[in-house]
Amino acid sequence: MTTPPDRHASPDLPLAASPHPAGDAPPPPDAAEQRVQDLLAALGQANDAYETLLRENASIKQELELLRQELERYRRYVYGRRSERLADPGQGHLFTLADQVEDVPDAPPDDPASPAPRKPRRSRKLDFSRLPQVRIEHDVPEADKTCSCCGRPKARIGEDERRELEFIPAKLELRLHILPKYACSHCHDGVKSPAGPDRPLSGCIAGTGLLSQLLISKFIDHLPLYRFEDIAVRYGLHLPRATLCDWVRESAELLRPLYDLQKGLVLLSPVIWTDDTPVKALGGDGPGSLTARFWLYHGDEAHPYDVYDFTTSRKRDGPATFLAEYAGYLQADAYSGYDGLYLGPQSVIREVACWAHARRKFYDARSSSPGNAALILEAVGRLYEVEDRARDLSVEARQALRARESVPILERLRGDIDRLTEQVLPKSGLGQALTYARNQWAALCRYIEDGRLTIDNNVSERRLRDQAIGRKNWLFLGSVDAGPRAAVLSTVMAGAKRHLLEPWAYVKDVLMTLSVDPDRVADLLPDRWGQSHPEHVLTHRLEESRERARRRDARRADRRKGKCDRERADVPAAVAQRAAPPWAP
Repeated sequence: MTTPPDRHASPDLPLAASPHPAGDAPPPPDAAEQRVQDLLAALGQANDAYETLLRENASIKQELELLRQELERYRRYVYGRRSERLADPGQGHLFTLADQVEDVPDAPPDDPASPAPRKPRRSRKLDFSRLPQVRIEHDVPEADKTCSCCGRPKARIGEDERRELEFIPAKLELRLHILPKYACSHCHDGVKSPAGPDRPLSGCIAGTGLLSQLLISKFIDHLPLYRFEDIAVRYGLHLPRATLCDWVRESAELLRPLYDLQKGLVLLSPVIWTDDTPVKALGGDGPGSLTARFWLYHGDEAHPYDVYDFTTSRKRDGPATFLAEYAGYLQADAYSGYDGLYLGPQSVIREVACWAHARRKFYDARSSSPGNAALILEAVGRLYEVEDRARDLSVEARQALRARESVPILERLRGDIDRLTEQVLPKSGLGQALTYARNQWAALCRYIEDGRLTIDNNVSERRLRDQAIGRKNWLFLGSVDAGPRAAVLSTVMAGAKRHLLEPWAYVKDVLMTLSVDPDRVADLLPDRWGQSHPEHVLTHRLEESRERARRRDARRADRRKGKCDRERADVPAAVAQRAAPPWAP
């Protein structure tokens, strides 16, 4: 007998399978909860590992970006141009247009009828006034001086002049000074003989002209002594290199009073610009060579001297010793060795930083942060535009112009730096540039306090080019003891170069005067010597630098005018965009 189906069961749906197959008992509740906890713990560990990998990946990407930026800087330093000029230096930013265009004077309208002014061409005519002129007559034969028709002598009706510039090689000559001796053959009262000419170095066969040429070849033309040795052989005499070294050493000792006087005058300057450069020197405590330093101290216009100092390292002892008795402004880079001069409780030296160093860091950060770096570079460019217009002003007028125009730019620039610091990574290129600017901000703004200060330290860097060029030629100093002597001779040569003196005549007179009358050392200062010997002041470099400055100022004025024109064209759109409501299209 069959059992009737349940009337409550659906005939179309199968019965649900049991969650536990026949014969398997359900797991206890404690085991299930433990498995869930294990799975959650494993998931947490996976999430921690994932976050760790994300952080490591971000760190690797950041390190890779920093290495890429550093590689780009090295590639530009080795293969690229050294100029830091922007691709479009006249491009402005809209965030400053409405505030700055009002101060720009209206440009005079161009008159289409008037022709554009022509730039003066540099004269290519050579100046022969300083050269000896030798007149050489070339005449026709005597037979051609008689007329072939009438037989009368021909009259000279004029002449043509043809110039020829010739070179006569230098030469060495041995001068024999004859000193006769006189004595009485009857009384025997002694022998009389003239004293003879003075010598710059006692017991030295070299005359002042030879010593001057040796020092100029070494410290102005940057020739190693072995090259001068070869040149002397071409002139007919082999001068051993050891002898040349002795002459350089004794000349440096003779010139040391002039060095000490210039050092004392530079320390009286209210502003000193300083920088340093490395140089290899043989010897020292360890084997091989060591990296020594040349330090340059540049005085102001009232104390126009460049003094070099030599140290065997870059420790702070070098500047601290040289500037132990100095009081005033010191403009330098952000080298930490100067901090002891500024931070002492009784310090009378005020730090002035360099905007060129700060700008260079933002320039190097353009590849990683082009927009933000260009924002800072544009503001720094406006600071330099103010300095271009302030260059020919008096000290008081320059300070007033900075207070009127540079101070608002600096205030806006500090706000941008603080805002960007919160947005970028500290170790990025832009972050490092912002950190440098924030740490040096007080010293970067100090140049607006005094019109005698400059916006950067480029003047001392330009003076150190001589050492950089010489270092590529003579490669190293022969000994550590040669460093102070090289500093003395470099100081004397730098004075001649700064005051455009003909170096051979200047050094020759200095050597002879100090050997005969050391008390006249004040008359041998390069500025005073140039005033008393105007015939030995070289003007070709002065005219060249003035012409270069005129072309530079003209280019900058054109860029400023073009920038103002672009800003005036963009101001209405910028103002309209600023005044438009948020819902406007």
